Amino acid sequence: MRTRQNQDPESAPHSEGFVRRDVAWLVLMSLMLYTLLLPISSYVAALSVVQVEWGLNNTQAGAIYSAYLAGSVLSALLVVPATDRFGPKYILLGSAVLSLVAHTLFPLLANGLVSSVILRGIAGIGLVGVYMPGLRLIAERFSGGRRGTAMGLFVTAQYLANSSSVAITGALMSTFEWRDAYLMTSLAAFAGLPMALLVLRMHRGGGGGRSTGRLNLNALRNPPVRYLILAYGLHALQLFAVRVWLPVFLVGVLVARGVDSAQAAVTGATVGGLALVIGSVGPFMGGIISDRWGRATSASAIFALSGSCAFLIGWTASMPFGAIIVVSGVYGWAIAADSAIYSTGITEVSSSSDLGSTMAIQASLGLLGGVVGPILFGTILDLSPYTHEWGVAFSVLGVLAIVAIAGLQRLRSLPRSRLLAKGRG
Repeated sequence: MRTRQNQDPESAPHSEGFVRRDVAWLVLMSLMLYTLLLPISSYVAALSVVQVEWGLNNTQAGAIYSAYLAGSVLSALLVVPATDRFGPKYILLGSAVLSLVAHTLFPLLANGLVSSVILRGIAGIGLVGVYMPGLRLIAERFSGGRRGTAMGLFVTAQYLANSSSVAITGALMSTFEWRDAYLMTSLAAFAGLPMALLVLRMHRGGGGGRSTGRLNLNALRNPPVRYLILAYGLHALQLFAVRVWLPVFLVGVLVARGVDSAQAAVTGATVGGLALVIGSVGPFMGGIISDRWGRATSASAIFALSGSCAFLIGWTASMPFGAIIVVSGVYGWAIAADSAIYSTGITEVSSSSDLGSTMAIQASLGLLGGVVGPILFGTILDLSPYTHEWGVAFSVLGVLAIVAIAGLQRLRSLPRSRLLAKGRG
């Protein structure tokens, strides 16, 4: 089996096709991630019920979700840089166990703001410890003009897990109490552990290096890295705000139309999850597009679409519900489609010796946007006039999309952008 370990972007071989065993490994890797992350959005599915049960306002409800991302930031700063020294394999496996245990304990022990924040924070530490090392393993195995496609499939598995988690938990809530529905999805996710053992055994790369394993901030001296991180941060802010609040928006639309609140909660979670499932193919499609048309150009076009949806969707409450679902589906695709582009770009403009640190900075600073997103959105809802709260909150996300496009266009003008997508920028 071929090994593609720790090569600089300038010297990496450019394989134009996939070896069959590499494809099989990638598919199993993606299936492993999907299974491990099945409970990742069970809290979102239960949010409208939990909010009433625990007496939470919108800001507190957003803070519980964002605790997951805060844990992810901590993991990025402390765990991901260690892949430069120890390699990503064992870190990925240990993080998977940590995430599964935390998710299983949430429906058993969480009973309010503090306990929920702690458990979701621990689960977030496990998430990044699986996700970022997994991306690094894929970057080692695939190079050249197909890396965006390969990483896009893995990222799509993560998005599909998020969306499926909402839909599956919402469907289970039609029969079971929310804690039971959450627990069932968490227990099902343990099936991902044997997959992880198999996929890591099949990969012969991923060994440690000579790095100290500590975070190296010198990566921020690289201008393309800075612009990729800026775009990734704004992408994460929009993405996680929509993941949390789109189902709640749909519930509000249904309640305003006279649907029973309990039924609206189930329908909103299920429909919202299915709308996001449609978008889950976005990262794979975005990776293919960026391999062909360039990273910055493709990400700019996708941000333009998501920004347009953001300006529109908050003002659609009076439209037919079917039309709202269509807009939600397009929006779900757009907020997901550019995700793999930034991680792929980071691997192309960074040196292999400190790739772990560079990916850690990307994850930590980028996910800060994800931490802020749900809280900011919830705060805007709390402060806005009741009749316009959703329109104002979603429109703020549209403005931030414009900022991201400006940064990506600056990235295109940099000489080092020739390293992106084999010179396509």
